[in-house]
Amino acid sequence: MATNPLPIFGNPEFAKEVQAEFPKLFEVLPRLSAALNDLTSRACEKPEPHQRVILNLGLLAGVSMLELVTLAGNGLGQGALKITRTLMETVVNAEYLRQTPTELDAYLKWSWVEKKKDLNYVRENLPHLLPVITQVVVDTIERQFLAVRVLFEKQNGDIRSSWCSLNFAERSTKVGAADLYRLVNPLSSAFIHGTSGGLARHFDTTGDVDRIAVPPSLEYCSLALLAGHQLICFMIETLAKTFNWEPVHSIASLMDDLHYAWPAPEPDSRRVPLP
Repeated sequence: MATNPLPIFGNPEFAKEVQAEFPKLFEVLPRLSAALNDLTSRACEKPEPHQRVILNLGLLAGVSMLELVTLAGNGLGQGALKITRTLMETVVNAEYLRQTPTELDAYLKWSWVEKKKDLNYVRENLPHLLPVITQVVVDTIERQFLAVRVLFEKQNGDIRSSWCSLNFAERSTKVGAADLYRLVNPLSSAFIHGTSGGLARHFDTTGDVDRIAVPPSLEYCSLALLAGHQLICFMIETLAKTFNWEPVHSIASLMDDLHYAWPAPEPDSRRVPLP
C-alpha cells in the first residue's frame, strides 16, 4: 500500500540563503530573544493591572517575532511584513499603556464592544447558533456593553473604531515610534489590504509582466527583519521600565547589536538602512 509523503511546510532549503544574506542578524538574535524571554518569564508577585497587560503584550510580541522570522526565513517577505505591522501595534500599545496607565480601563473594557459585535454578527448571519449561547451570556454582553458604551461614543452617537481615542499613527508618535511607523505602516498596510500598489510590489517584471512572482525570494525580508529587530528592542525597554528591571543583556548592548546587524546603507536594494 502506498503511503502519503510527509508534507513540506515553507521552503526549508531557502533558509540557507536567508541566513547567508543576514549573518550578523542571526548572530545576535539569540541575545535579543534571551533578553525578552528573561523579562517575560521573571516572577512578578501581584503585578499592577497595567503591568499584567504589558507583560502579556510582551509575550505576544515574542510570538509575533517568531512568526516574522519563520516567514522571512522561508522567503516569504511580504507575509513577514504583514506580521511586522501586527507586532508594531502590540509594541506601541504596550508603551502607550506604560506612559498612560489611565487608558487601561478603556483598553480592557473595549472587549465588551468586540463581544457585542460578535453577538450582533451571530444574530444577523448565524441565527442557528443562538441557542448555543445561553441567555445569561447574552444578557451579560448586552448589560456590559451598555455600561461601557459611553467611553467609546463619538459626538454623533456612533462607536469609534478603536479602544483608544488616538489612532495608530498618533499613538506611535506619542510613544516615540513615529520613524518606525513611517518605516512599517505604509507598505505593510498595502500588502494587508491588497491595494493596487501592494499588488504591484509582488511583481518581478523581469520574469513575467502578467503574473506576480511566486516565493521564495529575499524581497522585503530585510525590511521585515530590520523592523522586527527594532520593535523587540523597543518592547524590551518598555518591559524594563514597566517593572524597573534590568534585562539579562543591557538595552545599550542590544542597541549595539542592532547597529552591528544593520550597518550603514549598502548598494544592494534589498538592504534597508537603519532609520
